[in-house]
Amino acid sequence: MTDNPKRIVRLTLDEDAAALAAALLALDADIDARVLLLSGDWSAIGVSVRDGADDDSVAALAALRIPVVAWVDGDCHDEALELALAADIRIAGESATFRMGHAREGRMPSHGGTQRLTRAVGRGQALRLLLTGETLDADDALRIGLVHDVGDLEDAEALAASIADAGPIAAQYVKEAIAASPDLPLREGMRLEADLSILLHSTADRAEGLRSFAEKRKARFEGR
Repeated sequence: MTDNPKRIVRLTLDEDAAALAAALLALDADIDARVLLLSGDWSAIGVSVRDGADDDSVAALAALRIPVVAWVDGDCHDEALELALAADIRIAGESATFRMGHAREGRMPSHGGTQRLTRAVGRGQALRLLLTGETLDADDALRIGLVHDVGDLEDAEALAASIADAGPIAAQYVKEAIAASPDLPLREGMRLEADLSILLHSTADRAEGLRSFAEKRKARFEGR
């Protein structure tokens, strides 16, 4: 796991899901981290998740407080796709393929795949993909909303850099509000949004944002 002065944390996947879960838990405690850029061998990590790591890397990724950008290339199938669905924004490489083939093997997702896939692409598309085990290329995945863009790693890096420029507390609150929205009635969701906005007003970052706007300069957020 490496990072840079803009606090973009880069994590490269390999075949060790337990190590991934531990790295994500450590990252969640890093108060300086602003965004995670996740890339690497999706096929290998999917096999490791299926084989049953002691720690649930999918749950750890979904619970991460900072925004997560996943760049997905190669085969992102079954448990690997369940992991990718736990990211906030997914960018597919041109050679990426996506599949939820659990049912064709007489099993079903057990890391949130039925729930997150439905939220990403809708009930009809989720049923089709889960029941048929159809493999999608990057363009088809983009068409149904499974990924948010098709591009190379540099595109994902540019997006992560743009997110890192945002106020880190504001970005985390936005993620929290959006993550809660499917489970809340509109009135309660708006109440959560208002509560988080009030909390944000008490931060030094909020004051810095106002100052930078008045002084016509780029804000220097410190995450406090």
